[in-house]
Amino acid sequence: MAKLLEKNGAEMCAALAGIAMTLRKFMDDEEFGRAWKKATKKGVKTGMSDVLEIYAEIAPLLFGNKHLKDTLAVLAVIEGKTVKELMEMNGAELMADALKAYKEQLVPFFCQLGISVGVKL
Repeated sequence: MAKLLEKNGAEMCAALAGIAMTLRKFMDDEEFGRAWKKATKKGVKTGMSDVLEIYAEIAPLLFGNKHLKDTLAVLAVIEGKTVKELMEMNGAELMADALKAYKEQLVPFFCQLGISVGVKL
């Protein structure tokens, strides 16, 4: 499967429609919304304490029981892999892929659409 930014028009439309409802689950989760606002308001600086604070806010929601399936479903579409393939990956590689997918595919895609909300990485 192709990564999100490598898909043709039909594939891209299907992928975006497929992840839209999953992304809505995050946006409808008040706890996630508060954590996201806090993390993005602060911005990622170079200090380790900033990175750890953001990690402590967001990681339990993305990778804990509440949203793990949602996170993996979105990541699978972005990365062009199946959820099963993601779960069988080395854990460090999975986390690196998740961060890379966010920074290099998801953010640039939405910025290209002109719907960026000023999230800086």
